[in-house]
Amino acid sequence: MSEDDSRIVRVEVEVPGTPEQVWEAIATGPGIETWFVPAEVEEREGGEIVTHHGPFGDSRGVVTGWDPPRRFAYEERDWNPPEAVPPWATEIVVEARAGGTCVVRLASGIFSDGSDWADHIDPTEGGWRAGLANLRLYLTHFAGLPVSSMFVLSRTSAPTEPARTELLAALGLAGATVGDRINASAAAPALTGVVEQVTDELVVIRTELPAPGLVELFVHGWGGVTNVFVRAYLYGDSGPAAVAREQPAWEEWLAGRFPAVALRA
Repeated sequence: MSEDDSRIVRVEVEVPGTPEQVWEAIATGPGIETWFVPAEVEEREGGEIVTHHGPFGDSRGVVTGWDPPRRFAYEERDWNPPEAVPPWATEIVVEARAGGTCVVRLASGIFSDGSDWADHIDPTEGGWRAGLANLRLYLTHFAGLPVSSMFVLSRTSAPTEPARTELLAALGLAGATVGDRINASAAAPALTGVVEQVTDELVVIRTELPAPGLVELFVHGWGGVTNVFVRAYLYGDSGPAAVAREQPAWEEWLAGRFPAVALRA
């Protein structure tokens, strides 16, 4: 083991709002769902945190830092069963800035034997960056509104890049760039809005339809399988009905383009 055998990803973002508003979004169950995943948090040091990752299952941890509105931390100790693994620690720190904004700094990973788990830790950096970008969009455009979330997944044997090309082309989003107004093709589920983020794996749209919110289109290869999924954060009173209506539509649409494959044991 080296003197410093940690493996940590670190990301940060500047967001609008007071420290108290930001704390509500990063350290409570309803808040975490507005930009990351559905969650429950016992709001105290030593309390339980549970995050729900749709078809990827749930993750349980214990709150190790509770200092509102400045620092929230937790550890997940059984994150890769049945293997014996070191604790996976996540810390989020909120720092107020002049002009009504805050800097949110997130560190997440393993503090001992970290190099042994680099293949698990390193890929999470992109996910955390996307999550904090969603946090900024939520606090900019939808602050204080409740969220209804949707997660639809299809797994395919197609290589990642052809799958991403097919997904965007089928939605009428081929070549879309940040700032573009888009309206998905008529054969697809409702999707109208403005492109907010484009990476090699991810497109994020701030939507007007199917409801005000954010929709992520994500294509990611893992373990010989390509995951194609649509995640939606729909805010306000119209969110629950929109999720109930759109989830089956997206499930049918994705299944028709990316036939499911069995996962390797």
